[in-house]
Amino acid sequence: MCFPHAGGASAVFRDWQRHTAKLAVTAARLPGREGRLGEPPLREMSALVEGAVAGLRPPHTGRPYALYGHSMGALVAFELVRRVWALGLPLPMALFVSGQDAPQYGDAEQVRHLPDGELLDRLREWDGMKPEELPQYTELVRLMLPTIRADLTVAETYRYAPGPPLPVPIRVLRGSEDPLVRPGDAGWARQSSVGCAVREFTGGHFFAQDHERSVVEFLETTLGGLPAQAPPRKETGAR
Repeated sequence: MCFPHAGGASAVFRDWQRHTAKLAVTAARLPGREGRLGEPPLREMSALVEGAVAGLRPPHTGRPYALYGHSMGALVAFELVRRVWALGLPLPMALFVSGQDAPQYGDAEQVRHLPDGELLDRLREWDGMKPEELPQYTELVRLMLPTIRADLTVAETYRYAPGPPLPVPIRVLRGSEDPLVRPGDAGWARQSSVGCAVREFTGGHFFAQDHERSVVEFLETTLGGLPAQAPPRKETGAR
């Protein structure tokens, strides 16, 4: 299951399936966008996680699965694994994260309260927009600003609660020129007791949009070399 960046939607992953015949690519449909546009967007991490965990209960987890999250979505995916572990549900084979520092660092930049114009400027900087793309981009983003602000609130008010490292391998995907992420594994190695590795791609914060095929091939190859997770003993879960 895939989780998008702040303001993103499941459509970000709509073309991933065509790059793999071995994986079934699914994406979370969060409130406040797409078919759930009429629902108010959530502003708390716990609410997002509890909504997502319902999709990982049996019978939905009757086969091996993995989680992928980009930027805010990486934090959601991480906390979802923690919740799944605490509930004694089947763990994912791996946690893939991109565009995000490890949760222990927190979110240094607070932009959710910026005026619309300043917030749009910051979003364009992160996205690396070309001048010819700006008019169409700005119009679309203005329509989604309430949802974007809600998602930024989730990320910027999130507070990491220290806990044991996950018994799940973590794979970090990073853009070589991403200004929002620390070097190397960005601290994610501390969050896994069974290993963390890094795969770098050329590009900035949204490198995955330019390297969809390579990203999906990396996920497929990685998962092909990992054993399926056995159901954990509940008492060993994170608290």
